[in-house]
Amino acid sequence: MTKENNRFEELVKPFLVLVGICLVVGLLLGVTNRLTAPVIRRNQLAQAEATRKTVLDGASGFTQIAFDEATLRQLGIDSAYRENTGLGYVVTVSRKGYRSNVAVTIGLSPEGKVLKLSADVSAETSGIGSKAGDAAYVSNYVGASGSAENVDVISGATYSSTAVKECVNAALAAFPTVKEVSG
Repeated sequence: MTKENNRFEELVKPFLVLVGICLVVGLLLGVTNRLTAPVIRRNQLAQAEATRKTVLDGASGFTQIAFDEATLRQLGIDSAYRENTGLGYVVTVSRKGYRSNVAVTIGLSPEGKVLKLSADVSAETSGIGSKAGDAAYVSNYVGASGSAENVDVISGATYSSTAVKECVNAALAAFPTVKEVSG
């Protein structure tokens, strides 16, 4: 065996094998993503609809209120929906918690009072930040209108509970615009 042939065996051949493996794995990941993306999206939409129905008892269905991205940013909300029979509105807002974004879905009466809310704090610290999503805490916001400044944050879970409070305040502040635009 020549020196050049030996060098090919030691350096180039392992490199080519690794490149081949990477290409095959990348192709398989791409195919898997293409096949599962629609299913994942359908599940996300179904979960969002279920959450909206949870925070607005008796809701039959929702119509999304059309806002462009700039208006959503200006209002400080992620999305807004009007319940089809006039039960109220659902606004979703997210803010930075301790470890991740905290998403809060708020059910509002036609007058703008908080009826119920759901806080997704699943990525926050278990047993600490996750307390900001407990029913005992989020129930403090029920009945709030205009502002939720009278609700205290949770000691030890300040970032997470502050995120929930900011979300509720953003939804309450955006409510007049949401109601006006929805007709």
